Amino acid sequence: MKLKGKKVIVTGANRSIGKGIALLFAKEGAELVISYRSDKKGAEETVQSIRQENGTVEAVYADFSTCSGIEQFYQESINVLGQVDILVNNAGGYNTLGFFDLKPQDFEQLLQVTLMTPFFLSQLVAKGMVQKQSGGNIINISSISGARPVLNRVAHASGKAALNMLTQTMALELAQHRIRVNAIAPGYTPYEESSESDPALKDIPLGRAGLPRDQASAVLFLATEESSWITGQILTVDGGHSIVLSMNS
Repeated sequence: MKLKGKKVIVTGANRSIGKGIALLFAKEGAELVISYRSDKKGAEETVQSIRQENGTVEAVYADFSTCSGIEQFYQESINVLGQVDILVNNAGGYNTLGFFDLKPQDFEQLLQVTLMTPFFLSQLVAKGMVQKQSGGNIINISSISGARPVLNRVAHASGKAALNMLTQTMALELAQHRIRVNAIAPGYTPYEESSESDPALKDIPLGRAGLPRDQASAVLFLATEESSWITGQILTVDGGHSIVLSMNS
């Protein structure tokens, strides 16, 4: 088991990529806290799936709309885990409004969960790692939208681009404490399994949509000693989609 005994937080693990990460990490021996806000049922399903395989996990409610909510979630996670060895910042928002339709409050809400939450939660976790002199890993879930403009994704793409820079600046500052910080940039990974007739597949060289396990496997690599000399990197996991986007830009 690659993560035996590791104490891990995965935010937003009630479905899709976050759920895939939690399931894989538990299989590799990690002890987990996962967060949820509105989708308690989804979080309970993740917990049930992990416990059926004799994994250790607790679901903790989190209101990431305020800094006090983030801090409360962190304290409750510490009460469960005792310490944090690995943080996976997966919780995020999505907004498809166009530039002229996007209201300031929409932009602010998305940036709060996409950027402010990973920043403040990482700060809390990193302080604990430094205090214990334990080193550790922080992994952010970004998007290929953070590296190139996409129509009707002004808030989402801006938030993910900022998250990429946050990842790299955190990596620079925390390296002296043996804390590695990386991110993955998922490509098209729908919540439901994609059919072969999905028009989005035409621009993906490997010919299929991403699956949660594709993203989870990349996160697992970044969380283990197999990547011990990697920090400050944004690992693209998109079946080659970004190659096509670059060619067409």
